[in-house]
Amino acid sequence: MTIERRVYLDHAATTPVDAGVLEAMLPYLRERWHNPSSIYVEAQAARRALDEAREAVAEALGAGSAEVVFTSGGSEANALALRGVLEASRRRGRHIVTSAVEHHSVLDTAEQLERAGDAEVTVVGVDRDGRVDPADVASAVRDDTVLVSVMHANNEVGALNDVAAVASAVRERAPGAVVHTDAVQSAAHLGFSPAGVDVERLGVDLLTLTAHKLYGPRGAGALYVRAGTPIAPQILGGAQERRLRAGTEDTPSIVGLAAAVRLAAERREADLSHERALQERLVAELPRRVPLLAITGPRDLARRLPGSVSCVVGFVEGESILLALDLAGIAASSGSACTTGSVEPSHVLLAMGIPAELARGSLRFTVGRGTDQADVDRLLQALPPIVERLRSLSPLP
Repeated sequence: MTIERRVYLDHAATTPVDAGVLEAMLPYLRERWHNPSSIYVEAQAARRALDEAREAVAEALGAGSAEVVFTSGGSEANALALRGVLEASRRRGRHIVTSAVEHHSVLDTAEQLERAGDAEVTVVGVDRDGRVDPADVASAVRDDTVLVSVMHANNEVGALNDVAAVASAVRERAPGAVVHTDAVQSAAHLGFSPAGVDVERLGVDLLTLTAHKLYGPRGAGALYVRAGTPIAPQILGGAQERRLRAGTEDTPSIVGLAAAVRLAAERREADLSHERALQERLVAELPRRVPLLAITGPRDLARRLPGSVSCVVGFVEGESILLALDLAGIAASSGSACTTGSVEPSHVLLAMGIPAELARGSLRFTVGRGTDQADVDRLLQALPPIVERLRSLSPLP
């Protein structure tokens, strides 16, 4: 019996560790496993690896090495950005501006700060494509605004925001406000260099990265902190990471992050071309093959993250479709992996004005380096009969 290989179409949730990244990590798991804060020879080898990793990440971002703070991932980096700036800026104000479609690590942190009475939060809406209007952000900024956080690319619908325009508008209204962007998804699919994720081009003071979205290990991330930005540590107990993040550094994972960043920078053009081609086919074919399927997010692919395809399917639950696809050997999702299992429809789709009933039929397909046209064929062949069968059984009108 021939068993077809499984098709993975959920690269926005996580990615496999690249073989070259794993190879770079192995020496620091086997021989150079020592604490980089110690003074003996072996530990100093680990320290040099950390320094080199920091330089590699900084170079990719167009930053200085002293501006890179390693964390355990994107969620921690986002929390450090919000909590750290708010704590360090209390004398100036406590107003935060963010958008309705941010990752929950931003929205939930902001909500918790507001509930505790530590912050006042303004949440700006988005257009029907899920994009933030810089003018709306500027209108929300006040004299006491200390932080503005707007993501570079949405993790559910792939909408790209003009972060540079947001930063410019904020500085015009409130020169002292700190601008943060979550670049977890954009770094993975736009790569680095001045044309990709570059802190000078984006004009931000803080920027979030994580390794596992760009073929690196889980448990490693970074927060870019522009020199002079007010920020207070949220994990105490050590002098690591310029006292901004206490705890023994995870040298193997940080080395893996740097290796993944280097690879993303080197492969930028090839990855972009590959992912765009697959994306264009899915965007064209899915609505044609599946009745009552609508693509969500920007129709103009120049405003959409490469490789990201999101849609809603009428009169059927997205979770039911995903379970059937899984049985057919295809892994996909209905949105953020951090909220999979929630009975609530996507906050992103609701913010875009999509009715809750339709939002429950959401699907997200994200391609990657290992995806090929045969994988797309598998999905396009499997999805129509699955939807037809489930619709015939659906209690939805």
